[in-house]
Amino acid sequence: MRERTKTGRHPSLATKRKFQQELAVLEAEVKARTAQIDELDKLLAIKKEQAAAIRKMLLEVLDATLVAEGRKQWMFLALGVVASIPVGVAINLLVP
Repeated sequence: MRERTKTGRHPSLATKRKFQQELAVLEAEVKARTAQIDELDKLLAIKKEQAAAIRKMLLEVLDATLVAEGRKQWMFLALGVVASIPVGVAINLLVP
């Protein structure tokens, strides 16, 4: 005959219930962790979209800045040429 516990039940029934309770706790924990992972995946996707939008804006600003700086450099070159010609002519006229 099988051994009985003090409550009169078989040890395997108590063990089975204990395992079922532990399994239910673990399943609940897995479900909670899965929900947490799904939420973090959504946040990560949002962050990636925001990072891509920020990168695009920064590249546009950088391109605009480079174009403006290039124009500024050409303007200074043109002003230097325009200013140096009259100065050169004036020096040639004033120096014998």
